[in-house]
Amino acid sequence: MEKFFFITAMMLNLDTMEVTPKYQQMLVFYDRINCESYVQQNHTALKNGFKIYLDTNNINGELQSMGCTGLTMKEIEELELELDIDDDEDSIST
Repeated sequence: MEKFFFITAMMLNLDTMEVTPKYQQMLVFYDRINCESYVQQNHTALKNGFKIYLDTNNINGELQSMGCTGLTMKEIEELELELDIDDDEDSIST
């Protein structure tokens, strides 16, 4: 069962006190090691981007943690995430 790895921010909604995952759908990785490495190397930029996401969408929330989540194609469909994979390997981050 092939998995695709998404950068995942765990967001605490300060209005409801619920923690929910938010998936970065613009970057997809074929393995966890590359995904985790990317998160470590770009943590500040990802954190700042998440803050912009919260502000733009008027969400009263804060980042709890950030990492990577592996999802199967079925899970991706169930979560209604967008995954645009072409046969050309350059179209997806690895």
